[in-house]
Amino acid sequence: MHRFFFDLLVGNIVKIDPGGMVFEHAKATFVVADEMARHLFVWRDDLRDRDAWIRVRDNTGREIYRAAVWAESAERAGWDQV
Repeated sequence: MHRFFFDLLVGNIVKIDPGGMVFEHAKATFVVADEMARHLFVWRDDLRDRDAWIRVRDNTGREIYRAAVWAESAERAGWDQV
């Protein structure tokens, strides 16, 4: 089992996840990050029109995934294709 961290990025402000969560497989964190981003879109209207992301880091601090806080219907490009 490995520990992963889910940070909130808003523009150039970073809110670090201090505790993280334990998962057996890294790909499971992608689903969790996407769900967190959807939840923030619904409940945090102050993040909707901003450059907001959930960043997943492994226990070495390496970023492995990002999920953007945006509407499902909005056109979007993958974070790694910008």
